[in-house]
Amino acid sequence: MVRRVVPALLLALSVSACSAEPVTEALAPSTSASTVVSPSASETTGPSGGTAEGRPAIVVRTPRPGDELVSPLRIAGSADVFEATVSIRLLDANGQELAATFATATCGSGCRGRFSAELSFFTPERQLGAIEVFESSAEDGSALHLVSIPVVLVPGS
Repeated sequence: MVRRVVPALLLALSVSACSAEPVTEALAPSTSASTVVSPSASETTGPSGGTAEGRPAIVVRTPRPGDELVSPLRIAGSADVFEATVSIRLLDANGQELAATFATATCGSGCRGRFSAELSFFTPERQLGAIEVFESSAEDGSALHLVSIPVVLVPGS
C-alpha cells in the first residue's frame, strides 16, 4: 500500500510545483462521464476531456452538494479554461436562471488558476436548486466542462 501511495504523492508534488495551485485533484480517480458531482469536489471532463494532465478543466470546492445557501453565496474552485473565464449560474427547482455571473481564474489557457465569485439571488421559498459552473464556448456559447452542484436555496432573513 505504501509503495503505491508514495509514487502518486511524488507525482502530485512534482506537478504542483509547476502549477499556480497545489494539485490535490491528481490523486482523484478520473471519469468519462460528462458531468459528475462527488462529495469531495464537483468535477467534469466535458467534451474535450479536461486538461492535458488528465485533471478536470473545472473543480468547484465550494459550495458542496446539498449545502443550504442564502444570498449572497460564494463559489470557489480552480480551473484551466480559455482566457481564464469561468461562467457561473444559479438555477431554481424549475431550472429557471435566478442569477448569473463570471469569475476570472488566476491563470488560464494551459495552466490551472483559482477563481472565486459572489452571487446574489432572491427566492421566496425554500427549494432545491443547482449551481452550474462552466466554460462558455467561444464558438457557439454552449457550456463546456459543465459542473452542476445540487443545493438547497433558502430565503434570506
